Amino acid sequence: MSDRKKLIVDAKQWVEQERVWDDQLYCSKEGKVVIASEAKHSIIAGQIASSGRQTSGNPPRHDSMKAPALMALYEKYKDCVRCPLGPTRIKIVFGVGNPSSEVLFIGEGPGYEEDRRGEPFVGKSGQLLDKMMAAIGLSRQTNAYIANIVKCHPMTDPLTPDARGNDRPPTPEEVATCSPILLQQIAIMKPRAIMTLGSPSTKMILHTKDAITGLRGKMVPFDVDYFYPANTEVEELKISAETREALRQTKVIPTYHPAALLRNPNLKPESWTDLKLLRDLLAKPGA
Repeated sequence: MSDRKKLIVDAKQWVEQERVWDDQLYCSKEGKVVIASEAKHSIIAGQIASSGRQTSGNPPRHDSMKAPALMALYEKYKDCVRCPLGPTRIKIVFGVGNPSSEVLFIGEGPGYEEDRRGEPFVGKSGQLLDKMMAAIGLSRQTNAYIANIVKCHPMTDPLTPDARGNDRPPTPEEVATCSPILLQQIAIMKPRAIMTLGSPSTKMILHTKDAITGLRGKMVPFDVDYFYPANTEVEELKISAETREALRQTKVIPTYHPAALLRNPNLKPESWTDLKLLRDLLAKPGA
């Protein structure tokens, strides 16, 4: 590639990715995080706010059975205290979005704000995730669904639930106890794509111990037979042949958690590459 062509490609990539991020536009300079100029901030924020386009892929196909099935699942688990997270939570955070969406975003667990509102990704990370989704024509109000691998707030010190910065990743035991709820959500939705946000959700969905840095940037088939064994005795994980076949078509795209992007804006280009993978997948005709 010639230097001129590379310059054009790099410039296009920069313009595209700068439209993704939230109202505070971060850039890096000499290893420090700084806020971009007010003029550029206003332009980019305006482009994001005025972007009312829908995803270039298929619109959500309405399935009248998915919404009541998810509601029944919520009713079943809304008072769950099967793991230590249950007794210390304020609200269970089940999920939000269109049940007929083709894409499911999965985080690790609720934080302080989510625990109080009962909705995933509503703090600063959630605001950034909304901007990321909007950049490729998605939103939690219309054509995307968001959930976590655990439904209750993992706290470093459960005795101080009102303290900020009291978040931690869920333990393997908590994930093992709670993840069947998420797996039932996946079986009900049968999404074309799953985007995992951060290491905990990526490790769970890809059943690996590898770090997110080596997993992102790829599109991986969802391992339906691993999560829903044909001979399982766990009633919640028994699925029909039709659901099994549909989930064989599901693709997993790992990316960084929005909180990681807020801590380290230099990860923006890689995350934007992952978002474009998702955008391009959804742009293709569905099965």
